[in-house]
Amino acid sequence: MAFGNFNNTKLSHISHNLSLSTLWKSLSVSGALLFLLYTFAFNHHHQMITHKLFAPLDLGFSSSFSSTSEKPASSSLQITRESPTKLSHLFFVIVGSTKTWRYRRGYIEPWWRPNITKGFVFLERPPGRDLLPWPNQSPPFSVNKDSSITNQFKTHQIRLFQSLHESFKKASKDTRWFVIADDDTLFFLDNLVEALDRYDHKKHYYIGMNSENVWSNAVFSFDMGYGGGGYALSYPTVVTLLNKMEECIRRYLGFYSDLLSFRCLADLGIDLTLEKGMHQIDLHGDVSGLLSAHPQCPLISLHHFDVIDPIFPGMNRQQSVNHLMKTAKTDQSRVLQQTICYQRGNNWSVSVSWGYSVHIYQSIFPRNHLKRPLETFRPWKNVRTPSYTFNTRRVTNDPCEMPRQFFFDSVVEDKNQSMVTTSYKMKMARSLPPCLLNGNHSARNISQVRVIAATIHKMGEGIECCNVQYVNSTEILEVKIRACHKDEVLA
Repeated sequence: MAFGNFNNTKLSHISHNLSLSTLWKSLSVSGALLFLLYTFAFNHHHQMITHKLFAPLDLGFSSSFSSTSEKPASSSLQITRESPTKLSHLFFVIVGSTKTWRYRRGYIEPWWRPNITKGFVFLERPPGRDLLPWPNQSPPFSVNKDSSITNQFKTHQIRLFQSLHESFKKASKDTRWFVIADDDTLFFLDNLVEALDRYDHKKHYYIGMNSENVWSNAVFSFDMGYGGGGYALSYPTVVTLLNKMEECIRRYLGFYSDLLSFRCLADLGIDLTLEKGMHQIDLHGDVSGLLSAHPQCPLISLHHFDVIDPIFPGMNRQQSVNHLMKTAKTDQSRVLQQTICYQRGNNWSVSVSWGYSVHIYQSIFPRNHLKRPLETFRPWKNVRTPSYTFNTRRVTNDPCEMPRQFFFDSVVEDKNQSMVTTSYKMKMARSLPPCLLNGNHSARNISQVRVIAATIHKMGEGIECCNVQYVNSTEILEVKIRACHKDEVLA
């Protein structure tokens, strides 16, 4: 009996321990399951919040479940990134005229890429026999059509709005930017595309540049983008502008094109974003001083070729444009970019405006001096100073102050070495005597300058520097463009 009681007690104790053990295991398993369910639910909720926070950045989240099918195991978070802006995303709205197209087409065709560039040149009436057959190398033309708007207002005042409205209807769904321009605007397409790629085309943007002339900006606005230099409107901006077009035209009856667009956009809360590389060129005469000291930014556009002198000596306006585009075909990002270096032995300062000119000064000048353009040009209007929106240097007869000028002659690209060599020659002899300061040497014997640079120029990495040397004691000066050393002082 005692043995039996002992066994019953022992069995009871074992049974009790087993029950506790089973209970603890059940609780552990249940706890683990609850923890996993909580973690999954929290992460799912967190991912949903994260999706909402980053939605403007185009982070796509797929979280749909089906009771009849399992969720794909590939990924619950699908990241989609916006593709870079390309030339195909741009639509050009070129406002032209049958009166001017005969000779202004020569400013458009050098940069237009047939079957690649999208857009039209808009004419006020169908072209006559003198303009037909329409050349393939020109942008296709479109004639502004009469509408209810043109019947109410003077057609010539609202042609830009007409052209923009018609362009919007003609443009494809993948258009991101509408680029407004005159029929004598020279664009550098690669630089334009790169510039616009920095902006979000899904937002309201009005990108352009004001005039170089203070008078023009004072009469119109310092906050207005000039169609001669060109300006770009993002797709949403065009939608907003066209929706308010009739209302805006009535409000500012009598105002023309660029000023009308600026006032309408300003009332809609869309202000101008300045892009320095767009140039209205509200100047007269010789603009070589300006082009030889271009701001440190990509050259995007030039305008007013009918008003300024040919930009290369010994050439007409059309030849000058074609000549400048030779270097642009090699590397647009380098065109007009200023690089400064020195030959200390002769006390020379050398300023290179790549693809356009080289200046040799018979004195040492710091970069802050040489980056100011020589005032070889005249203001748009003879008004009281200040005339320009930038600082200038006066042209003098002092041989120690004035440079010997060399202009672009030829370009040779070595694709194997990723190098490009541009040559510059003196087109006309200067009457200035040599600089006779102690230690200064005359640069009169130099007849040619060669500039060697890497093919690919990266604007975001700051300015470049260079080294100067003679070539076998000849009349050739060689300049090699290189990266600047750390804290290198250009003086």
